[in-house]
Amino acid sequence: MAVSLATVLALLSLAMGRIAFAAPSAPLAAGTLNLHGSLAMVSRDAACPDGLPLTTACHSRTAQGGIPGLGRVTHTYMYNGDFTRCGPGDVVILGYTTSLRVVGKGEIGVSVADAPCLLADIPALNATGSFTVTGGTGSYAGASGSGTIERAASFAPGGAAGTDTWIGTLVVPGLEFDLTPPVMSGAANKSAKAKRGARNARVTYHVTAQDDRDGTVPVACAPRSGSRFSIGRTKATCDAVDTSANSSSASFTITVKKGR
Repeated sequence: MAVSLATVLALLSLAMGRIAFAAPSAPLAAGTLNLHGSLAMVSRDAACPDGLPLTTACHSRTAQGGIPGLGRVTHTYMYNGDFTRCGPGDVVILGYTTSLRVVGKGEIGVSVADAPCLLADIPALNATGSFTVTGGTGSYAGASGSGTIERAASFAPGGAAGTDTWIGTLVVPGLEFDLTPPVMSGAANKSAKAKRGARNARVTYHVTAQDDRDGTVPVACAPRSGSRFSIGRTKATCDAVDTSANSSSASFTITVKKGR
């Protein structure tokens, strides 16, 4: 039995009305950053501030590095452990207030809560803490948010060293976070010929990076342009980072042939 075009269209319309389409995932609200970045941390044994019990061990910590969307960040705080609140052999890492200082942009105030009771050894050294953003200055005025600090450290002479990884959400009304990495150009494979009897050849190349906000940004390459490359193939890698700690990387091959 033939079915008219009008009937087909009517049936399709009815079927479409019964299908539930999944709504696309909502983008981040303006002024919101999914915070995720690691800072290199160094810890040193330190004298405890006045007022803390004699059973408290104190350490002065300094961390620095790049956090994408923010930029170059430094962070200084006291990492203190109280041995009286928990069971024998355990310690609680005390909370503290501090700030993340973003070079050239401002500061983000944070309040870090006490960590749970942990064994007074490696677990305490790597205690994860929760934080709340308490405000900010400069570009980060009116900041709010929360998250966790995941620590990975090991003992070193006079203290410890490792990384502090900040994970969470940062909200700054009206601030458009920069999350676009620089665009690199010139990272192309290149060939050269060594002189007769030589085992290597000096090779130069030119790699650049352009950022949508910062303009031209520096590029660091290894091996550097102008280095001597051995006969055969050598991989060169170039990196560029903008002022918001967004990074790009490009690799290419330098091929040096024997001279005849």
